[in-house]
Amino acid sequence: MPLAPLSRPVATSMRATFSVPVENSLSTAAQRMRENGAEVLAVIEGQMLRGVVTERSLARAIGEGAEETDSVQVAFDPLEPFVYQYQTGAEALRRFEEFGVGALIVVDDDRRVVGLLRASDLVSPPVVQNRPANIGGMATPFGVYLTSGTVKAGSQGLALVTTGMTLFTVLTSASILAGFLDEFLIRHHVSTSVTDFLVGIAQYALFGIGFRLLPISGIHAAEHMVVHAIERGEPLVPSVVKRMPRVHPRCGTNLATAVTLYLGIAMFPTTQWLGDDPGIESLKLLVALVVTVIFWRPLGGLVQYWITTRPPSDKQIQMGIKSGKELLDRQSHAHRIRIGFFGRLWNSGLFHVMAGSIICFTILSLLSYLFHWDLPL
Repeated sequence: MPLAPLSRPVATSMRATFSVPVENSLSTAAQRMRENGAEVLAVIEGQMLRGVVTERSLARAIGEGAEETDSVQVAFDPLEPFVYQYQTGAEALRRFEEFGVGALIVVDDDRRVVGLLRASDLVSPPVVQNRPANIGGMATPFGVYLTSGTVKAGSQGLALVTTGMTLFTVLTSASILAGFLDEFLIRHHVSTSVTDFLVGIAQYALFGIGFRLLPISGIHAAEHMVVHAIERGEPLVPSVVKRMPRVHPRCGTNLATAVTLYLGIAMFPTTQWLGDDPGIESLKLLVALVVTVIFWRPLGGLVQYWITTRPPSDKQIQMGIKSGKELLDRQSHAHRIRIGFFGRLWNSGLFHVMAGSIICFTILSLLSYLFHWDLPL
């Protein structure tokens, strides 16, 4: 997409600038250049442009032995990098290339100085919207759910319930498959503590593999990428969103990783090597706590990258962008800026996900009872 300022007169993009009279000394001109924050400075006689000092011409004058009290004219740049106010941004780009500078003096037809143009002025600023400081969200099988705590957007309601059902189904399937490992280890007389530990590891591994293979992992990534774009003030267009990271520091995966890490270390079987001294158990709990505090975020990021997200498809990116635009629109028209704790908790979607899990648990428990299935519920 071409930059809009390139087709408009540079007068619409320029900024204010300092200038110095031609009678001033070199030291005054150098100070004005520092204050101006640009590598060019207009030198005027009356209101008209008499000459231009650039960092390049200033360095040349100093190198040739100019004194600080010398007239600013000793540092004039013979190329005079300026542009007329009615010339377009595209023409200004050619002037940038011609003079080899990053800023141009803008003048009118009478060579009166009217402003300064930098290359960055030719890039349109982002559209300012009422963007929430922090955004929460969830992936659902039907799209992305986003919330600022006050307003909601995207796939919500029953879609969030299906997220809970999906998570429960994947976890239960992993538990059933891990049950075969449990039976194998028991038949081979492996100790109960080691069996429980290995089965737990297998269950988490199978859950991760199952989740990664489902489309919801791509939707999860799209959610993170859109949230990153919104929080960074970037436009919600596919080319930008695709550049955003899949890992987000506030993802619930980090918390789940912390719990898993702590329990994994705390439940690690050490009795057969270190005995069952209560002091050993207390030390193990302390080690579990310290390791979790140090590593839960880095490991959570790895789990997000390799397990709970995967590169999203274009369709999934569009799902996230649609939800993001809807959220920003609703936020800009929201009548309430603040909402109570329980309202924010409800808008988080956690209750909907829990409801989906409870529904699946109830159905599976009923089927297990009716058909006498021995399932790991």
